[in-house]
Amino acid sequence: MPNNVRVSTGIAGHSVVIGDAFRATHFDEQEFGGLIDPVVMLDHFHMTGPTFAPHPHAGISAVTYMFEDAIGAHVNYDSLGNHGPINPGALHWFAAGRGAVHTEQPEGDGRHVHALQIFVNLPAGKKLSAPYAVHVEANDIPEFNSPGVRVRVVTGSSNGVQAEYTARLPEPFTLLDGFLSGGEPFTHALPRGWNAMVYLVSGRLRLEVDGAERALDASTAIGVSVSADAASDETAIQLAPDDEAHFVMLSGPALDEPLVKHGPLVMNTHEQINDRIRAYQRGEFGQLELPNRPGEAA
Repeated sequence: MPNNVRVSTGIAGHSVVIGDAFRATHFDEQEFGGLIDPVVMLDHFHMTGPTFAPHPHAGISAVTYMFEDAIGAHVNYDSLGNHGPINPGALHWFAAGRGAVHTEQPEGDGRHVHALQIFVNLPAGKKLSAPYAVHVEANDIPEFNSPGVRVRVVTGSSNGVQAEYTARLPEPFTLLDGFLSGGEPFTHALPRGWNAMVYLVSGRLRLEVDGAERALDASTAIGVSVSADAASDETAIQLAPDDEAHFVMLSGPALDEPLVKHGPLVMNTHEQINDRIRAYQRGEFGQLELPNRPGEAA
């Protein structure tokens, strides 16, 4: 296989359990050796009650994508003044930039949030940009359909289907939520200079790219990197299920920049991390207001 296309082995996700209301399969960029840049982190999670206190983000986009089978909304609150439900099948892209505070939680009985939380890195020149959010309802997300193939083009484009609101994101990024049946394959063209992460939610499939083949089991992921000096403008990634499969593909232009992480803060240097911590402590990330929970004083 030419050196301009690299493919990782299958990486199994790590189980994370917090209390009785949150469980996740977790992936960190370090496990893929740079092959999924600009993705910093992926959590495939189930959540049935409030779990996380309001917390800051800086230097990244914190992205929530709700799977269609979620029950009830994931309610967003942030220091930009946004407050509202993230419904099943919807996307909420929180570009934190220089810093903002948010929390998201299921509210009410019988809620079961089934979703992805994705940290997408911002380039150095946009890490101190003003924070903002892009919200997309489920019925505004386009689909690619062919026999045995249904792919929601949540952001970006694939097979001639374009999510037009992608222009509002800080950087180009393609997020696909795909369902394959009857053994029918799906092919996506990855541009030169882009990286991709393919995560299998359920089922089993085979990935083929530029002569490399990998088998992918549920709750595992593979990184694919196409160098900026690749001979072709695009490289085909083919996914073929054994029978039925539900996959997610995340891809974007590689940043190839230094990465320093401090929890939900991601910058290029330790000095920048310390600067953002001090800014948060000074209240520069803003505040948010949460409703009182039953039994709490007003």
